[in-house]
Amino acid sequence: TNWARDKGFGMGQVVGYIPAAIGGHRRKLAYAGSTFSITPKNMERWNGWWRIVRVDQYVVFFCGALLGMILPAILYTSFIVPGQASPGIGVAAELASALGDKYGLALAYIVAMLGAWILFKTQLVILEGTVRSVTDLLWSSSRRIREWRGGDARALYYGILTLTVVWGVVALRLTQPIILLQLGANMAGLVFVISSLQILHVNTTLLPPEIRPSLWRRGALVLMALFYGSFVLLWLIGGFLPDPVPAFSLNLSVAF
Repeated sequence: TNWARDKGFGMGQVVGYIPAAIGGHRRKLAYAGSTFSITPKNMERWNGWWRIVRVDQYVVFFCGALLGMILPAILYTSFIVPGQASPGIGVAAELASALGDKYGLALAYIVAMLGAWILFKTQLVILEGTVRSVTDLLWSSSRRIREWRGGDARALYYGILTLTVVWGVVALRLTQPIILLQLGANMAGLVFVISSLQILHVNTTLLPPEIRPSLWRRGALVLMALFYGSFVLLWLIGGFLPDPVPAFSLNLSVAF
């Protein structure tokens, strides 16, 4: 969606975008959303964009995400003995090592390179999305920030990006990578709980009635909040049967 917005597709053409740090020209970045007038011509264009979005989300993103999660999970459960995965920095290389022992060094190198690329690309997307969200939140909520540097959003965006990268370097030295992954995944789950309900509220109150989501989409957003909320809850209490050893909430209270 950020890519479509930056390219000016759909309503992205009236929102503006954050230019490149070097060589980019200053662009106006909207701090409030926009809707279009409900006319037959506009609805025809809207339905055209909506068809493109459905193909992108259902076919490319949804199916691709399922394959991206299922295939590595199958490989790991097939070649790594349950409970013996290292929590250290070498966890990313364990699958490559296990496959190399059975099928040769060449396959080990290929799997290691693919694993490194997938992890890097995933974190890059998460990093950019997080920085973008924080930038949008600050930009839309503070007039003082919008007036800073003459309304140039680049200083805000790249400043937050720099701070986030620095914090990431520090965080890598604080605990094991598997702990950081658990924290990141469950914080994202908590964000999904909040954002799905927020999206439901915005789409059913601020959009024109003609383009508000159907009942099944509204129900899906509620189910999404329950789905991710259940995983966050299980992580906090340590499983279906509460266990104080893996329970994050209990460990956190002990730490404090």
